[in-house]
Order: sequence, then structure tokens, then C-alpha cells
Amino acid sequence: MTLLTALAASLIGLAPPHEASIGANVDTARLMETISLLPTKRSGRGTPEHHAGLAEARDRLVEQLDALGYEPTLEEVFWKPPGRDDEDGEAPTWHNIIVDLPGTELPSEVLIFGAHYDAVYRAPGADDNGTGIAAIMEMARVLKDRPTKRTIRLIFFTLEEVGLVGSKQHAVAYKKKLDAGLEKPIGMVSLDMLGFYSDEPNSQESPIKPIKGVFEPPTVADFIGLATVAMHRQFSQRLNKEMLEGSPELKTIVVDFLPIPVPDMLRSDHAPFLAIGVPSVIMSDTANFRSPHYHQPTDTIDTIDTVRFTRVVQGLVHAAYMIAEPADDESSGTTDEH
Repeated sequence: MTLLTALAASLIGLAPPHEASIGANVDTARLMETISLLPTKRSGRGTPEHHAGLAEARDRLVEQLDALGYEPTLEEVFWKPPGRDDEDGEAPTWHNIIVDLPGTELPSEVLIFGAHYDAVYRAPGADDNGTGIAAIMEMARVLKDRPTKRTIRLIFFTLEEVGLVGSKQHAVAYKKKLDAGLEKPIGMVSLDMLGFYSDEPNSQESPIKPIKGVFEPPTVADFIGLATVAMHRQFSQRLNKEMLEGSPELKTIVVDFLPIPVPDMLRSDHAPFLAIGVPSVIMSDTANFRSPHYHQPTDTIDTIDTVRFTRVVQGLVHAAYMIAEPADDESSGTTDEH
């Protein structure tokens, strides 16, 4: 990193990650551009205009992936909007978008990152879940042509907001692959709302009550949360460790001590993976437990804390790269100068 780059980062309040982190290649402008390219009407439960917007979001994401040199797979998802009659004309089509970065030595060992690209009817969906989608796309950009020993899989899920429809159907098919012994999942991470923060007192609520000597709920919304069940703690702790090493200014809180999840821990696309035994983590700014914009018309791009959002993605990129393990001819300390 040049002195000029470091100075520019400090001027906008973003401390540059340490030189050994591949996360240094994450670009804030690219993250925000991806969010801005998503139609603000893209709900499965919405009007034909929303259905068209959701299809447009899919097509724009595929175009970006094509431009990066990937060959994304479109996985058809079957779902009929409530109240729709067969004679209403051509039914909308829904798809998950899947990209694999194949491992060079252990390709059957797979690390999965997912985010949903649909939104609710009345919300533009900048944080929910434009931020998750932008993070996945930036991972695709930064990790391109950086071989790892294990496979990294990036999935853009559809129809999360109507009952995890895209991820549920994907998990059903994925279980057959697991039962056949074709893959060994290292873990799955659902990125669902990464961009809203506050330093105000009492800006954070918690769905988990205090547990003496174990957990004291945070009251300030200045962190990114990671949550899973105790049996998957090894994965969540490794993920957290690598994220903090890749993005030292990042603040995280990890909830991985419960034997079973509370209901609010199952509100994203990791839940179907948990159900089939895959170590799975929800990563989130905690949605309605802090954000007044959750599922509201005010969920707009100007409410996103670009500094802290960027830190999260820097940590994610580094964690993905290190957990999948750089191939022998790669250096974990290599960064690009852009």
C-alpha cells in the first residue's frame, strides 16, 4: 500500500488493513456501485413490476459475473406467488445464482457464502440485502485468479423474504450431494444486512437475554454479529479470528454458545444449511434489533455506514481466502495496488 493510499484511507476515517491482508483490495466505491445497480423494487410478493425488478436484479448480477470471467450457474427455483392464477399470463421465473472458485488440491471441501438479492415489497433493500449482495460480488472480484486449495462457493439466493424459498430448495438438492459423499462442506455463511451502525447509547437490542458469566447483551450498535449453535463453534471462531486478522479495526460479537438456536437466529439463508447438518453462521448487523429502516421505505443507500461496511467485507475476503487456504504458489501477503 502506498503512502498516498494510506493517507487517503485515513482521511475518510477508514484505517487500512495490515499489509498481509488480501482484504486491502476491497474497494468501497465498487461495493456501493453494486448496491446502486439493484432495482429498488424486487419483491417476490409484489406486483409484476417487482417481479420484473427481481428478474432484472438477477440479470445484472449475472452480467457482472460474466464480465469478471465467471460462468455462473442459474439454479431454477419453483414458487408461485400467492393469489396468482394460472391464467394470469406467463409465470415469473426465479433463480439462485451460483459461482464456484474451484479448489486446486481439495476441491470437494467447500466453503460457502450466500446472500439474498430479493427485498420486501415496500423497501428499496439497500441494507436488506444490497449490502450482502455487494459483499458477495466484491469477494468474487478480489478472489478471482487467486487459487485456493479448497473450493469457495458464492451463492446469490432468491426469494429469501418469502420464506427462505431459494435456500430451502438449494439445501434439499445439496443434501443429496452430501449423502452421496460428493462434497465435504467446511461451513456456510449467510450475509444478511451488513451496513447499519450506531454509536448512540441503547441503540442495540438483543433477542437473547443475559446469561450470567456467559453473555451480556450489547447495548450499542457498533459491531457486526455472528451467530450459530455451540456444535458449530469451531467454524464460527475460526471465521471470526480470520476476519479480525484481515480487518483489525472491525468489531464483532459472536454468539455461538447456545445448544439450539433461538427463533431470531433462523431468519436467513443459513437456516436450511443448519437443518442438514452443515456448520452455518448468520452474519448481520442484527436487522430490527438496531435499524429503524428494517423493511421500511427508508432502507436506502444513504443510511449505510460505508466505513464499517467496508471493514466487514475486508475481513470476509481475508477469512475466505485463509480458510480455503491459498494454493502453494500463492502468497497470503500479496496485495494489489489499484
